[in-house]
Amino acid sequence: MVGACALLIAAAVALAALQATSAQTPPSGAELEWVNQDEDWIERKKHGEFRARPIFNQRLATLYYGLRDSDTGEWLTAMYRVSGGEKERDEGWEYEFDYPALDEHEAIDPDKTYLMVMLAASARQPTPTTFYAVVPLHQPGGLLGSLLRALDPDGWAKAAAGWVIEGVHGTLCGVLTALTAEEPRSCRDEE
Repeated sequence: MVGACALLIAAAVALAALQATSAQTPPSGAELEWVNQDEDWIERKKHGEFRARPIFNQRLATLYYGLRDSDTGEWLTAMYRVSGGEKERDEGWEYEFDYPALDEHEAIDPDKTYLMVMLAASARQPTPTTFYAVVPLHQPGGLLGSLLRALDPDGWAKAAAGWVIEGVHGTLCGVLTALTAEEPRSCRDEE
C-alpha cells in the first residue's frame, strides 16, 4: 500500500512538472516571423523622418517600436505603440507607421543610421518577440540623387553580386531540370 501511494505521488509530481514545462512552450503555430526583414521596408525622408512597412506572418495584437543610437546604443525615444494601419498581404500582415519630424519627437539626422527595436506579439503568443532593424541613411531622390547613387561603388558591387547569384541559380536550375526531367520547386517562378 505504501509503495502504491509513493508511485501515485511520484506520478502526480511528474505530471505537474510536465504541465509546467509545456506551459513554457508557445502553442503550435504561434511563432511570429518578420517576413520582409531582408527588403528595403523603411523609406527615409530628407529631414530625418521615415515611413516603415514591416510585414509579419500573423496579425499582431501589439506592436511597439523605439529608436536607439547606432553608435552608443543609447535610447533616443520611448517605445511608441503602433495603432491601426495594418493591411493583409499575400505574405502576411503589413503594419505601416511614420516617424514624423514633430516637436515631441527626438530629431534624427538623415545622414545617420539608427537602430529600431520592435516588440511584436500575436494573440496566440504569451510574450512579445523582439526584432531589430537598421533605419538607413536618407537617399536623395530626383535626377541628381539617381546619378550619385549610380556612381556609388557599393551599389555596383551589390548589383554585380545579385547578377552573379541569379546567374548561378538559373544555371543550377537548368542542370537539375535536365537531370531529373522535372523543374525543382525552388526554380519555379511563382507569383
